[in-house]
Amino acid sequence: MARIILILESNENRHLVSTFLAAYHSLGEHAPGEPLEEAFDLCIVDGPSLDRFRAELETRRDAEQPGILPVLLLTPRRDVWSKMPNLWQFVDESITTPVTKAELQSRVEILLRARRISLELKLRNEDLEAFIQAMSHDLRASVRAVTMFTEAIFEDGGLSERGKQDLDRIRWAAQEMRELIDSLLNFSRLGRGEVRYEPLDLRTYIETCIRNLQGEIRNRHANIHLKGKAGTVQADPTLLKIALTNLLSNAIKFVPEGVQPEITVSASVKHDICRIEINDNGVGISQEDQQRIFLPFVRIYSDEQFPGIGLGLPSVRKAVELMGGRVGVESTPGRGSRFWIELAM
Repeated sequence: MARIILILESNENRHLVSTFLAAYHSLGEHAPGEPLEEAFDLCIVDGPSLDRFRAELETRRDAEQPGILPVLLLTPRRDVWSKMPNLWQFVDESITTPVTKAELQSRVEILLRARRISLELKLRNEDLEAFIQAMSHDLRASVRAVTMFTEAIFEDGGLSERGKQDLDRIRWAAQEMRELIDSLLNFSRLGRGEVRYEPLDLRTYIETCIRNLQGEIRNRHANIHLKGKAGTVQADPTLLKIALTNLLSNAIKFVPEGVQPEITVSASVKHDICRIEINDNGVGISQEDQQRIFLPFVRIYSDEQFPGIGLGLPSVRKAVELMGGRVGVESTPGRGSRFWIELAM
């Protein structure tokens, strides 16, 4: 039996909900002034109570992610969603009072079903992540062994030129396998849905991400220019690093042979939205491929052209969306691309 917590200021609402739902669910009333600590599957609130418990409800809902902890609002106002544009952050559904028994029971069942499904998916994701973690550990051990033996053979000497070439191919394949394992592991971690916001000086953070790519920058003789001042943004440092590092790495990588990568990173703020743009002189992306590239394992180039497994941009999209932001691209084949990220300040 589902546990439903009532945080209702109105005696009429309290009586109505108790009368309609008591026979089907376990109901509990939250005592005013007490912290919202008890376990529940659904919370039903009215307007005055929502104002007082909004912060606690947000905290509880964040702690449940990626599971859903639904909140149902009883309100006499029909325009509540237009008058409170941020209501979706702490309320899943609303009912205009007075409400009928059939309508209330129907909405409650829908929200409880959504919670059950989300909890089942959460458990399955945890099982899948545990499997990927174990698999990654075993695969990494095997790859390390291959790398160690190839290094030992190379140091012993006595190899013909053909033997050295074959050994280099083995070392390259081992490096590719390491990158594949790391990509799978990072992408699976994004499924946790954990977001921890903190204030970040955006220019300093972008400069740090660029420094972390110095090896790739030197190898490709890339030039990266940083423009604009976006000030401080509220973001998860790990998620933002995943997004920026993947976009910068792609800008360095996806350039025609013989072309020196020229990349411009700019940041600006408009209407409390921070926009980060990464412009490159790469190969570009056709219109029909610009949505597909954000899907897992979708690749529009062969391994011979640009090695990879197709998890970089999906990781960018997932990281940005977890922070409540948006990501997109504007591109023309042969004329480079502009990838952008938008985050609330």
